Amino acid sequence: MSRRPAGALAGIAMILTVLLAAPGEAVARRPKAGVSLEVPRPAASMRDVVWGEPGAASARISASASAQRYSIDDGSNATIAVEVTAACQESCQIADPQRVADFIGTLIHGPEVSLLTVQLDTEYQLGFDCGFGAEACYFSGDNKIVIGGYEGVDTHGASFDFILAHEYGHHVAQHRRMPAPFGAAIDWGTERWASQERVCQGKRRGRLYPGDEGSHYYEDPGEAFAEAFAHYRFPDLPVPWRYAPTLQPTTASLRAIREDTLTPWRGRTSLVLSGHVPARGEGAAVETLHTPLDGTVSLRPNSLRRRGYELALRSRAGRLLRRSNSHLGPGHQLDYTVCGQPRLRLVITSTTPHGGPFRLQIQRP
Repeated sequence: MSRRPAGALAGIAMILTVLLAAPGEAVARRPKAGVSLEVPRPAASMRDVVWGEPGAASARISASASAQRYSIDDGSNATIAVEVTAACQESCQIADPQRVADFIGTLIHGPEVSLLTVQLDTEYQLGFDCGFGAEACYFSGDNKIVIGGYEGVDTHGASFDFILAHEYGHHVAQHRRMPAPFGAAIDWGTERWASQERVCQGKRRGRLYPGDEGSHYYEDPGEAFAEAFAHYRFPDLPVPWRYAPTLQPTTASLRAIREDTLTPWRGRTSLVLSGHVPARGEGAAVETLHTPLDGTVSLRPNSLRRRGYELALRSRAGRLLRRSNSHLGPGHQLDYTVCGQPRLRLVITSTTPHGGPFRLQIQRP
C-alpha cells in the first residue's frame, strides 16, 4: 500500500529525477550557494507522511547510513535497528542511536517494536526521504521511521520525541487488525480506538477520510490516531490539537489506545444464542445483542433442522436495520455492519405454523 499526499508534495518528483542523475553524494549535501531548487511546499504544514515503499532517492540516502541494533532498555530483550546517515553523523544534534532506542523503550508497545528501524537524517535529506514540509515519515512496507536528527520544537510545540512518538503510533497501527468491511488500521486507527472515536460514522457522514493525507490530512483518522498516541506519551506537553475536533483525545480514547497497543484486537469472537420462538402469527423472540465494537456482525442458524426463521436486526429505538430472507435455514447467514451501535435488537420470527427452539451462531468484533 502506498499512501501519497496530493498537491504540493507531488511536485518534488521532477526535482528528485534531476538530482538522482547527479553523483551519489548529491542528495546528502546542501546545494551550492546561489543555487535554488524552488521546491514547492505544502500550503498547510503536516506532521508527517506515510509511504508504502521508499523511492530511489530514499534508497540512496539510506545506503550512506550505518545500521546497528540497540536495546530499548525496557527490562526486556527487545532491540530496534537505528541508522544514522553519514551526513547526519557529522552535523545532526541528535545522532546517538542509543538515545533513540532508549526513548522508544519508554513508549507503550507490543512485539512489533522489534521490527522497527529508525533512520536519522539531516534536514535536507529529510526533504527527499519524506517530502519537503513533512517533519518525519513512516515507511509501512519497511517498518521504518525516518526523522530529522535535530532538537528543538516545531512551530506547533512538538519536540523531536513527540514527533518520534507520533511515528511509532503509525508503527503500532501497521501491526493491528481491523474487522471487515473497514480498511487497514494504519488508515482507520486501531479497532477499539476507532470504535470509541466513531470513525465509521464520521466516514459515512463525509467528515473523516481514512488514508487521505492530501487535502484531508487533518481529517485522516490514521494521522489522528498517531497524534493521539503521542499525546498519550506526553499528556502535559502543550501541543495544540490540529486534527478533526471529534478525534481529540479523551480519557476513554487514550484508554483504548493503551488496550489496542498492549492487548491487540485478534478478530471476531463467536457466541451461541438460543431460546424459544413462538409459532407463526403468535409473536416473536426478541433478544438484545451487545455490539461495543464496530464491524461486521454475522448471524447463522445452527442446527435448525426443518424449521425456518426470519431474523430482523433493529436499532434500540426499533428502526429496522437489516432483515433476512424468508425461510432462513442452515447454510444461510445475515450480515450487518455495526457503525456506532453498542446494542442491537434481534427479532426472531417463525416462518412455520409451529414454533420451537432456535439456536444461532453469532460472530461479532
